[in-house]
Amino acid sequence: MSPVSLAISPCPNDTLMFHDLLTSQELGIQFNLEFADIEELNKGLQNSKWDMAKMSVAAYPLFMHDYEMLTTGMAMGFGNGPLLISSVENLDIDTYNGEILIPGENTTANALIKKYFPHLKNKREMLFSDIPKAVTGGEAVLGLIIHESRFTYMDLGLHKVADLGEIWEKDMHLPLPLGAIVVKRSLPNELKKNLAFLLKKSIEKGLERPSDAMDFILENSSEKDIEVVKSHIDLYVNDFSIDAGEKGQNAVLHLLSSDTENDSLTLQQIFFTWEK
Repeated sequence: MSPVSLAISPCPNDTLMFHDLLTSQELGIQFNLEFADIEELNKGLQNSKWDMAKMSVAAYPLFMHDYEMLTTGMAMGFGNGPLLISSVENLDIDTYNGEILIPGENTTANALIKKYFPHLKNKREMLFSDIPKAVTGGEAVLGLIIHESRFTYMDLGLHKVADLGEIWEKDMHLPLPLGAIVVKRSLPNELKKNLAFLLKKSIEKGLERPSDAMDFILENSSEKDIEVVKSHIDLYVNDFSIDAGEKGQNAVLHLLSSDTENDSLTLQQIFFTWEK
């Protein structure tokens, strides 16, 4: 069997979830692994670049004709998510009309900006890990941060303006689906079932014994502070990562349907269903 091309982010939640899948010698599947920033992943999927990959949930309609989403491997926020941060304390976000640094046009974080702060239109894309320092350095007053940056921006003297995950949960009464795993629709069904099953088992092992994966996680993470890494994992790898279930799937549908162009989507069109 040909190797499966796989792309994920180097962030701790992804590397924990995929550690056993990528290091076990007994799975019978060979992977060609590539690490990429989340926006690079979103763009690569638009060109059908990989068999299996991580993506921003909000980007899914851009490539749904080629990919279907797995119910395992999701990053869900519970009253937390992307943060708006500023060098200005008590910034009035409702009247601010300056530039905002974002981690990618197609990210879930940016979709939430469009939904809750549509007046913020002056956007500049930047690698997520560079945004806090850019705000500190005066490149912009406002930044939108994701991943491990939410645990370290305070060290730079920056201030939280809003937590978009908190706003989402108060509005929708649902967890916030940030990232998910997709597989190519054209792959054989048995292979897709096997990939979903093995990923689920890999996540379960990662949660049971996270220390086994820590060297792999730290090797690839932009953040090397082990306590920050553990905090990131604790926030975004949980039972919903093992199986999103009905609540998690409905959260995905609600997020995608918040854009009127996608309001006719159904769960059957989005998710690959499997049993093993």
